[in-house]
Amino acid sequence: MNTTTSTLNETTLHSATTPSGHANVTEHVRHWHVEEHESAVLFFIFFCCAIGALIRRLLHGLKIKLPYTVVLLVLGVLFGLLSGRYESVHLYARVVETDPHLILHIFLPVLIFESAFAMEVHTFLKTFVQVILLAIPGLALSSFLTCLLARYLFTYNWDWNEGMMFGSILSATDPVAVVALLRDVGASKQLAMVIEGESLVNDGAAIVFFNIFLKLTTTEEGMTGGQIVWHFVRVAVGGPLWGFLMGKISLFWLARVFNDALVEITITLASTYLTYYIGEEFMEVSGVLAVVVLGITINAEKTMISPEVETFLHRFWETLAYIANTLIFIIVGMVISEKAIFEIHGIDWFYMFALYFGIFVIRAVVIALFSPVLRHTGYGMSWKEGTVMTWGGLRGAVGLALALQVAHHDEIDQETVGIRSDEGTEYGYKVLIHVSGVVFLTLLINATTVLGLLRLLGMSDISPAKRMSMANSLRYLLDMREKTLNMLKTDRFLADADWETVEKSSEIEDPYKTTEEEAQIDESLDIRPNAICPECDSKLPAHYTRKELRDMTNEAILRMLKAEKMSYWRQFEQGMLSREAVRKLQDCTDIAADKRGKFIDVDDIKKSWEIPGIYIRLKRIVKRFIGKTPTDEPKQKALNLLHRITRHLAFSIVVYVVIVLDMVNVTFAVICEYHPYWHDKKNVFRFLNVVFVALYMIEAMLKIIVQKRHYLSNCWHSLCLAIICIGIVDIIIGFTLTVIYGEKNEAVRIVVVVFILLRTIRLLRLLEPVIPSLLSLIKRNISKHLSYGYDVGRGYVAGEEEVRKLIDHMVDHRDIAKTLKQVSDNGRLDVIRCLGMLQKQHPDIALSIKTRQAIRSVLNNLRDGIHELLMDGILELAEGHKLEKMVEEKMKRLLGAPASLPLPPPDKMLNNVFWLRNDPNLISYIKDKAKLISYNYEDVIIREGDPPGGIYIIVSGMVRLESESQPGKPILLDDKPSGSQLKIKSNLIDFLTAGNIIGEMGLLTKRPRSATVTCETAVQGWTKEKIKLKLENSYLFDSDDSDVFTVDSEMSDVVLVNGVAQNAFTREQFVGPCYIPWTVLKLELRPDKGPKPVLLVIPTELGQPAHAQAKSTHDLKTRTLERLLILSASCV
Repeated sequence: MNTTTSTLNETTLHSATTPSGHANVTEHVRHWHVEEHESAVLFFIFFCCAIGALIRRLLHGLKIKLPYTVVLLVLGVLFGLLSGRYESVHLYARVVETDPHLILHIFLPVLIFESAFAMEVHTFLKTFVQVILLAIPGLALSSFLTCLLARYLFTYNWDWNEGMMFGSILSATDPVAVVALLRDVGASKQLAMVIEGESLVNDGAAIVFFNIFLKLTTTEEGMTGGQIVWHFVRVAVGGPLWGFLMGKISLFWLARVFNDALVEITITLASTYLTYYIGEEFMEVSGVLAVVVLGITINAEKTMISPEVETFLHRFWETLAYIANTLIFIIVGMVISEKAIFEIHGIDWFYMFALYFGIFVIRAVVIALFSPVLRHTGYGMSWKEGTVMTWGGLRGAVGLALALQVAHHDEIDQETVGIRSDEGTEYGYKVLIHVSGVVFLTLLINATTVLGLLRLLGMSDISPAKRMSMANSLRYLLDMREKTLNMLKTDRFLADADWETVEKSSEIEDPYKTTEEEAQIDESLDIRPNAICPECDSKLPAHYTRKELRDMTNEAILRMLKAEKMSYWRQFEQGMLSREAVRKLQDCTDIAADKRGKFIDVDDIKKSWEIPGIYIRLKRIVKRFIGKTPTDEPKQKALNLLHRITRHLAFSIVVYVVIVLDMVNVTFAVICEYHPYWHDKKNVFRFLNVVFVALYMIEAMLKIIVQKRHYLSNCWHSLCLAIICIGIVDIIIGFTLTVIYGEKNEAVRIVVVVFILLRTIRLLRLLEPVIPSLLSLIKRNISKHLSYGYDVGRGYVAGEEEVRKLIDHMVDHRDIAKTLKQVSDNGRLDVIRCLGMLQKQHPDIALSIKTRQAIRSVLNNLRDGIHELLMDGILELAEGHKLEKMVEEKMKRLLGAPASLPLPPPDKMLNNVFWLRNDPNLISYIKDKAKLISYNYEDVIIREGDPPGGIYIIVSGMVRLESESQPGKPILLDDKPSGSQLKIKSNLIDFLTAGNIIGEMGLLTKRPRSATVTCETAVQGWTKEKIKLKLENSYLFDSDDSDVFTVDSEMSDVVLVNGVAQNAFTREQFVGPCYIPWTVLKLELRPDKGPKPVLLVIPTELGQPAHAQAKSTHDLKTRTLERLLILSASCV
């Protein structure tokens, strides 16, 4: 018995363990196969990258004119054919079995963001109407026409939903090869932008249409027309809104990172995938359109990215897009060969080629129908560009991924539209077959023949102006090469080099060099080279037609604008321009480049420092609510005590606390009217209201006792009296009406509740302490705007000065070069003059900008010095990084520099003169010998040719430099006889403002003055009405409070009406009535030397009375009109 039991137990145990052991072995084998599959996929991905790099290098080295993506597609097809024949190869090709959704989620965000981030935002916005027209209405029409073609050409019995789904798949364009080719041959960048922009928006719209008709195909419920429209609007509009929000969040984050490449790249990468994934999965909006707007938003404000990181960031995204394109086109080729090519039978070949020709006929029809709008929007569109757009409408990875989704969808009738079917079924593989065939044919035929089409249409021809510009550049390079060779031949180590080989190896060929037949220039241009005189065999100068000159001029202007744009960006990289300023300047160059023969509009530059009218109006409105009541301190002790109490901060806080408690009482009073539980407590809250009104009355009486007639001059006091009056009426109504008509009367209740709600007016008094802060905020914004405008103007001037030196290298024609220089000089001098006037009005803002730029220049040099020490091996890498990080931290803090700085006293300017070396003895000597001189408008300070007679330091104002011998902007004579020929008085050379030194070189070299220096500070003609308007906001400074008066940037003019005052720095004395010059920054009032000093202060349009003790000046206006006509610029 025991033996039997034991045998049974062993048998049972064996039978129990054997299956378990077999399961473990099976699980181990399955795990080994999964790991092998994953390793094979990883190997395949990196193998494709290596093959792609090899093919790219071969195409470039062998100069094979085939699009890179086409070669990858063919390679993928060949690899797929090998995979179908050899099982060992198929192991590595299983990547084609990847979920099509995953393909879209991995590759599409990268390709979309890189394209949007790399495009020119200005050009895209200019062509936006064309892009949207083709990408949404054009896509819908194209999908519908493709649906008609499929329904009536194919014999598959598709319904309308299936046909529209198929049409939306085939309407998704992918013209990567065409756009790259257009850029390589130098064709119209506007056309390339329309094609690329259409593709970006088109992909998102196609996916939206596809999802709508996929839902209609796979569900029995269906959707009404309104639901379809609402779904499309929600997805297509919600996506861009979500992308814009994410773009602003990303920019906010990027703006707070300085020169950290890893962090900034990570932010853009994370924001791209988060935007796409959250939009698609959680918000159910178009992730593609969201990423498009994300890329454009970041691109539009890419100055938020550190300048040192911006180039590296572009390279990073270009690399990602290159890898994505390499993998996706190889995978597309493999999908075509593995899943479609062997399933094409009989009539399918005819259908495929018919569909290929049909979609291009449909695209031509769509472009033709919209051509009236396309021709008159954006940059317009010619029939040649329409032809290229039609032929360049390639299909690619997006359409194939959508076809794969159809193929793998479980709820679609696969015997009709899918890929899975029973043996011998003739309706299998339909959608995937035709989409794959169209993708293959468009890439193989259209992408390879676009270049021939461009040549046939004459769109790839290099214009004669470009050829001339290239020839001019080559001459410059050849001259540089010759100088370098001559210099190296004198080197003692290189003197015996094989210079013949060196010369041959360093030859530069013309990249526009073509065959003799292609080099023939159009007869309409009739460009003639230098002719030879038949008598003396000498070369004659070339003569150009008007068209030739116009084309050459336009090309030169475009190159000048490009050089200016690059100059602005270099200034930004060096920290000399703010983010906003460089965006403004680059926008100006883009706008000018849109119009042939147009330069940067100087008037547009000037608008940068024009203060928006909304700020002026808000400032005037807010100033009316400033609660400062002019009053003298009472001499009686009791009144003086009340004066200090009512003006104390604690008194105001108590009042505001009472108002807050009053609002709590209002809340309960309303509840008592409607809640039964609180009905019997109504009188309690009514008596509390009486208490609050009584407190307001006590506050008003205390202030009236102290301020007397001045009480009502404050608007907040008027509001307080209104609150008291309404409160008294409220109390009377609350106690009388309820007694007369009863508590339950509905009309009485409504009246009572209305008056209770009127008590909320008391909350307005809480705004009184906020108003000064609001005014300060407005003034800070005005200062920031003026700082931005000054920055724009200074950047423009620096750009013009830099580009002017390059004009001779841009154009070989002397007259064109002279014209460009003249326009550049005129614009530069005009802006310099305006900046001088701006500095005169707002010297604190100009000082802040100049100080910031000086700091950044020093820090740039320090960083360059650290790099040199690292390269020379003097510093260790870790030590250099520490020093560099320290310098960059200071650069980062500089981004938050204030918009204005307090002005230093005039004598401090001598400390900044570099040749004085901050020597106190030398500075004291200069101060002792110097004297303060004031000049009026058009006063001549120095005349050209005069002997040197001293050094001038401009303390305030602006001067104009003119010369009769030096080139510059011509100044015409004003007093020429009527009808006579224009005569030039002199040439305008430059403008100088505060801080500049005049005459030091002439004094040292004993040479005569090389230019005439004239006071330029403008004086306008003033009528009596204008003077009254000017004096409207003026006020008097009370000298009883202080014997020192400081002039700030908010004061337009200061007049000493009566008394004696002196300059606190130079001790210059002024006796009233007189105008205080701009050189005076601080006045010492001297009542001991005469009558009580009285100062009249006229604020600027942005200023306000800076002193609480202001008095009305209406009676004083007429006595000071003549004095206000004196405006001067001063020099020392």
